[in-house]
Amino acid sequence: MLPPRLLRLELRGDAVVPGYLTARDEPWIRLLLAEYDGFVGRTTGELDAELPRRLDAVIPRTAASPLAVAGVRHVLGRIFRTELAAPVRPQGIRQVVFEQAALGARFDRAGALDRAASILGLAREVVDSSLFADRAAARRVVAPETPPAACEIALLYNLALAQGLLRRSEEAEIFVRTHVRAVVRYAKLCRLICTYTLDAEGTRLHLSGPLSLFRLTTRYGHAFASFFPSVVSTPGWSLQARCMLGQRVVRFSASAADPLAAIHALPRDSDSALEAKLCRDVRRLGSPWTLARETAAIAIPGGVFFPDFTLRRGEARILVELVGYYTPEYLAAKLRALREARQHRIIVLVDDALACADEEVVASAVLRYRRKIDAAALIAAADRLVAVDPT
Repeated sequence: MLPPRLLRLELRGDAVVPGYLTARDEPWIRLLLAEYDGFVGRTTGELDAELPRRLDAVIPRTAASPLAVAGVRHVLGRIFRTELAAPVRPQGIRQVVFEQAALGARFDRAGALDRAASILGLAREVVDSSLFADRAAARRVVAPETPPAACEIALLYNLALAQGLLRRSEEAEIFVRTHVRAVVRYAKLCRLICTYTLDAEGTRLHLSGPLSLFRLTTRYGHAFASFFPSVVSTPGWSLQARCMLGQRVVRFSASAADPLAAIHALPRDSDSALEAKLCRDVRRLGSPWTLARETAAIAIPGGVFFPDFTLRRGEARILVELVGYYTPEYLAAKLRALREARQHRIIVLVDDALACADEEVVASAVLRYRRKIDAAALIAAADRLVAVDPT
């Protein structure tokens, strides 16, 4: 995603229009790709120092705005990775060189390098070039396995631009026509503050944006931006968001008609460390209970409820819901959804940092956790529920 300083936007009334790249930008993107490729094997310091001058010579100012060029460079920085080029860890080389430099009465750089090279079994030139090879500016540029096309770079830039704008959002409403379960599942894996409503054509996701939170805004912003490509990969989607640009509130609209890269793959069983540990700990208990993420949606008055997990043992089914990130409005909506779904057996796992009492949560059982969920306590709660009502 693009940082705020690289967002190329146009304001039209209270609406913000991203400066998406199109096919007309592909000629200068190809020139930029060629110049970038010329630095493969060289250091990032050389790239940063020399590339701007070379771009000024090959890309006319009338062909591309400096802001667009800087944004594409940001995208290419994720595609052309860097590597540390040294036969031995630079920290170890420095230790030997500095020890040898401290032996004499006066500083003798050449002598210290010669002695260190002999001890390390390396050529003096290699020791000299590897001494600070772990600095960011000394890392070497590596070409991607598959050279990207200019049209792919344009789409990736457009996606990064939209993601950067969404990081400035207070709230968003996303309409998804197909693959709803996969999108909702990914939203839950990212632990987004999200509610859902159904209509005849699809599902509307109502999400709190990063700027609606009072804490963990940066982390939540990354999660929100990481979730957005799952929406882009579905046909017929649309989005309406309220964003903050400086002190101004603006509207951002996007849809499947926009030229955005579809890079999303279906989510894994668990993307959050908290959920991954819970699934692992349940398996390691050797209990007859199994914990599955794929759960059926529960229709409730005015919306739909997607539980996080289902515990299964034979014919017994118990829903499991996690409540982590929250705003007061989201927490109230979650509590209402739980009350509407009270005819189902539900165990709710509540982050200890939440400002709500257990009696506010209408559920079959409420378990508190702090950083890690107690899998044994979860299974014990399920056993108690089944003992009371085996059906």
